[in-house]
Amino acid sequence: MSAAQAEVLFANDVYYTAFADGDVEAMNDIWAHATPVTCLHPGGPVIEGRDAILDSWREILTSGQTLDFVCHDAKAHVVGDLAWVTCLEVIGDGALAATNIFTRENDSWKIVHHQAGPTRAQPQRNGDTDTPTGRMH
Repeated sequence: MSAAQAEVLFANDVYYTAFADGDVEAMNDIWAHATPVTCLHPGGPVIEGRDAILDSWREILTSGQTLDFVCHDAKAHVVGDLAWVTCLEVIGDGALAATNIFTRENDSWKIVHHQAGPTRAQPQRNGDTDTPTGRMH
């Protein structure tokens, strides 16, 4: 694994930690500031713009209606200052396939797009790519 891939996976972990902890401030920090951003929550419309996305996350993170989940099989791909992570967000026996796209801003990786939707895929059981339990949207 390259150093850039490790940095992107770390940024992805920061995103899921903010999610799991219900940390609105950390969620605010992980989203890009200088680049246009978009988000598709499962079953929802495309949300465009930083303010609208952060409003949607604030609602999710403070709703008290989130479900426990585990992120599995995170894989990073890096091309210059653009990167993406694919993973499975597992809830019980079901899963969502997720893609998180990052850009490099001021030497940090920041999310520019998140999308999660239903899948029949099941996680690999190697234990190396799992992140801590969190909450699902």
